[in-house]
Amino acid sequence: MPSLPAIAPFLGDTSRLISYRNFSEASAVGFLSAILFVVFSEPLKTYVDFGEKWMSLSGLPYQMNTAMLGFIVGFGFVKIFLLMRIQLFKMLLNYQGWMTNPKSMATKMWALMLNALRGNGRYPTFFFQPMLPKLPVPNLNVTLDRYLSSMKPILSDEDYMSLLTAVLEFKEKDGPVLHKFLCNRAATENNWLIDYWLKYAYLTNREPCAVKVNCYATDRKDQPTNNQLARAANMIHYVLRFHEQLQDETLTPQYLQDMIPMCMEGYRRLFSTTRIPYETLDQLVTYEESKHIIVYRNGVYYKVDVFAPDSDGKKKLLTVAELHDVLRQIFQWTDDVDEVSRIAVFTSERRDTWAKVRQRLLTTSNRPSLEAVESAIFFVSLDDVAPKSIEENGSFTMTGNGYNRWFDKSIQFSVFSNGKVGTNVEHSSMDATLPGRLWEYFLQSEKYAENGGIIPEKSKRTLSKPERLDWDLKDFEEDLDKALDHFRGLAGSFELIVTSPDYGKGFIKKKRMSPDGYIQMALQLAYYKIHNKIAKTYESASTRMFCAGRTETIRPVSEFSAQWVKSMFHERVTREQRIMLLKRAVQYQTQVKVDASLGMGWDRHLFGMFVAAREMNRPTPALFQDKSFWMHDTLSTSQTPTRYNDGWTLENCCMGGGFQAAFPEGYGVSYMIYGEDHIKFHVTSFRTNDSTSSAKMADAIVESMTEMKELLS
Repeated sequence: MPSLPAIAPFLGDTSRLISYRNFSEASAVGFLSAILFVVFSEPLKTYVDFGEKWMSLSGLPYQMNTAMLGFIVGFGFVKIFLLMRIQLFKMLLNYQGWMTNPKSMATKMWALMLNALRGNGRYPTFFFQPMLPKLPVPNLNVTLDRYLSSMKPILSDEDYMSLLTAVLEFKEKDGPVLHKFLCNRAATENNWLIDYWLKYAYLTNREPCAVKVNCYATDRKDQPTNNQLARAANMIHYVLRFHEQLQDETLTPQYLQDMIPMCMEGYRRLFSTTRIPYETLDQLVTYEESKHIIVYRNGVYYKVDVFAPDSDGKKKLLTVAELHDVLRQIFQWTDDVDEVSRIAVFTSERRDTWAKVRQRLLTTSNRPSLEAVESAIFFVSLDDVAPKSIEENGSFTMTGNGYNRWFDKSIQFSVFSNGKVGTNVEHSSMDATLPGRLWEYFLQSEKYAENGGIIPEKSKRTLSKPERLDWDLKDFEEDLDKALDHFRGLAGSFELIVTSPDYGKGFIKKKRMSPDGYIQMALQLAYYKIHNKIAKTYESASTRMFCAGRTETIRPVSEFSAQWVKSMFHERVTREQRIMLLKRAVQYQTQVKVDASLGMGWDRHLFGMFVAAREMNRPTPALFQDKSFWMHDTLSTSQTPTRYNDGWTLENCCMGGGFQAAFPEGYGVSYMIYGEDHIKFHVTSFRTNDSTSSAKMADAIVESMTEMKELLS
């Protein structure tokens, strides 16, 4: 549904809300009211006298009492008005008909009211957080029915009957108890799921962050310069500008449909955050007062203070030209390096292994250097390789060489010798939509001189020199060798292919189908072409319309999708029948996507009840022991959003990003729809697994997209 204009002139300019911390609107109206009461005390004498009776004990002069009464009336009126406005806004945000029934009269009226209450102004970054609705707990019976429906097309008859038996038993015995536990939790927590998800989906995971957990994003389509130093200076500056907006809360809240505020809580961990390894359970630590970044080149680490005092004595962010000077110094100092520090390779180890090594490091002279890296706002690597393709850009950004990525950092950046850039994100700290907005902001903001260098600046400040970090790893040589062997296995197994069909969402929309659902059906067909079976498929959906929301799982596989895929291999099925089956499959996927976005998917609900059983010390229900419950997602998929900012163009748009397949026998497919005529797929798999191939899957996707276009043409 298109966004509607704000229609609330009676509310005034809401942009002043951004300065609530410094000056209250209620106080301003209170003072104005006090002045008016004093000036017009005669016309208001009846009301003033009434107020005087209540204030007679104050002993203050008449005019002072009149002013106090005026202030109380004005201040109280505004406070009550704002409170009512906020409460009504909260009530409107609980309405979900805009997704389930977007064309109804109720939805149109709701949209008008929502926009009226929100107004035209800019709000502080976290202004809407207290107003967001809580993540719901789905209905137990609906969850179990949807679970069975999604599993039936991919299970044998025998396995399905086993699962059905376990589900029926769960519905009668353990399910209601565990479901009630979650409902009670939802009543007292802002988000009943978030702590469970962070702890059990990420922080207890002992797999390495490198390749297995982290994700990446690549450069823009039209690279603006091949000057590595100029690109790095621009990137650091504009990323830090984004960081400043978060710190002073001037970053505009994000909206769905340009109307509905989304949760911004995840942005608190975008910077200055590190996943610290501990045995059995990691911790996410955010260093809110951090003022430095780490710059790595040729095996040497530098701690760079990114603020310097201005003429008025206040510390301000380094400019592009100043950062360029700092980086040029680092280049000069690291052109000839005798010894390369291999410390970062530890962050690619399994978490328990790295936790033990880190504890040893903390007892040595390495502690200050280690703490400097972990507390940095972000990590930047000036790489010496020059990726020529999107695949190389993505692969190098994802893995590095083992020494030039600090995989524990919430976000880190690579600037390659030919000026290309990339970003690597630790997934437990946030989901891809958050760094995606930052990345798009930088790609749209960077500026260069005609020769590709930085734009000169007239005046520069005196800057402190970068501080080289010292490492003494002579007692860790054996550990480093083992970690490097482990990393080479990880990096060597990562296979990435990027591909595109010859059309985009424009054609799909003309056929009155959801582009996302259509693409999901193409992925189903492509997998079936290679493996001759239906894939258990994961697709991510954002639940950021809820407080502290992250993701839910879309399950695009259905009996409709299975029937359509198989129909494409049967000659007796007519073209009309195939089209009908395709449309039904896309419609089903679209409805499942809506349900997931509304917090009504089945995955997180079952996951929550599984964790609840452990917290309640109950015997593990048969449902959670059934092998189908632990069945791997052989197709992990996600759509990469675009157009976070108004300045988006095809030329400055990121060429997508991705993640490793969730399991060795599967694929990871990230796709980005940009413009009306372009779709880009990033297809990953484990090169070490003989049954999968990113190249074959990429070819099958394009072939499937072509067949679908021919089917509908």
